[in-house]
Amino acid sequence: MQYRILKDTDLQLSNICLGTASFGEKLSKEESFEILDEYVRRGGNFIDTANIYCRWVPGLENCSEKILGEWLRSRGAYKDVVIATKGGHYLFDTPDRIPRVNETEIRKDLEESLLTMGLDVIDFYWLHRDDETKSAEEIIDILEGLRREGKIRYYGLSNYRTERLEKAETYMRSKGLPGPYAVSNQWSMASINPGKNTNPDPTLVELTEEEYRWHCAAQIPSVPFSSTAMGFFEKLNKACVEVKDGRIISGGNIENIALSLREAYLNEENLRKYEFLLNLKEETGYSLQTLSVAYLISSPFQVFPVTGARNTEQLEDIVRAGEIYIEPERFRLNGYDSGKRSENIIR
Repeated sequence: MQYRILKDTDLQLSNICLGTASFGEKLSKEESFEILDEYVRRGGNFIDTANIYCRWVPGLENCSEKILGEWLRSRGAYKDVVIATKGGHYLFDTPDRIPRVNETEIRKDLEESLLTMGLDVIDFYWLHRDDETKSAEEIIDILEGLRREGKIRYYGLSNYRTERLEKAETYMRSKGLPGPYAVSNQWSMASINPGKNTNPDPTLVELTEEEYRWHCAAQIPSVPFSSTAMGFFEKLNKACVEVKDGRIISGGNIENIALSLREAYLNEENLRKYEFLLNLKEETGYSLQTLSVAYLISSPFQVFPVTGARNTEQLEDIVRAGEIYIEPERFRLNGYDSGKRSENIIR
């Protein structure tokens, strides 16, 4: 695994971040431990969780953090990994998605996360959602207060739109602060068809062309979630889908791909990317999953893709993306950073 010092921090991070949203719900404690052990064995050290993970299932509470805390204690791994967690997400029993971006609620989430994982300080703390009724100044001041108290070391913003990120950056620069230290919005090589995200939560924020340009200009790191698009390109390949010039010429077993995934990602642009990845696979021998993650890492600003795995076989493909190098020009020449959206092709 390759490592980078996260810009404006002293955190040395593996360039693949392990997501743990499935821990405790889709994966048992034993399965989660196996993935964590293998990830660290392969050199990974950047682990992402959240206080809200699993709370969408009644009775599970923050079981992702609980499992991670058990693993940290059982392995004595506190000095071996960098833990990122999140707070300030709305509660699932509030149908109107009432924002919780205020000092009382953020502090409540943070204190619970510290206790659950047995930590004295969170290495990197994310605000999981925005509250656009509050100024960027007020939000940053809350996070800065927690940093000065020694509760968190660094912080970032997740699911914040470009205009809000620009305001946060302007305020932090005026205070002599080098931030935001990172942003975590939804981003993968596969473009999402408008209004067809597999997760319909309207508070999720997808990386846009505007935000991409902002990252390039400001050199703010990105830690994108859903970075493999649920393995969309690999699933096309396994379904034996054949394409030419952005069109399907043989559907293979495309019906085996979940309809929600097809509705989200089937379009001309993604089919052209799929064709490109197939050619690159022939040249390099790497899987489409590996190459699609390597694409993000090749960006002209720091990117640490967040991705989970259901087993060690899936983890292998993901981790390999952090071990290889694909020249950025290989991707840039194909215009895949344009942010354009093509006509849906649903089958």
